[in-house]
Amino acid sequence: MATSSIIEDIRVNNPKAIEAFVEAMESSADNYNTRTEAERSTLVTDPERIRNFMQKCLEKRGIDK
Repeated sequence: MATSSIIEDIRVNNPKAIEAFVEAMESSADNYNTRTEAERSTLVTDPERIRNFMQKCLEKRGIDK
């Protein structure tokens, strides 16, 4: 998503808030790192892995199958 579409409607009248916002944006850009192959998302097609994942999700929400 383009940054312009995220901050398009933001209006700030406080100069200190503007400085803090710009510093945060610059800091975010400085800390950007690309994902390694090991960190990239993949499509999971193994039914057992999907079942285990969904079971963990349900357990976290306190839902008993």
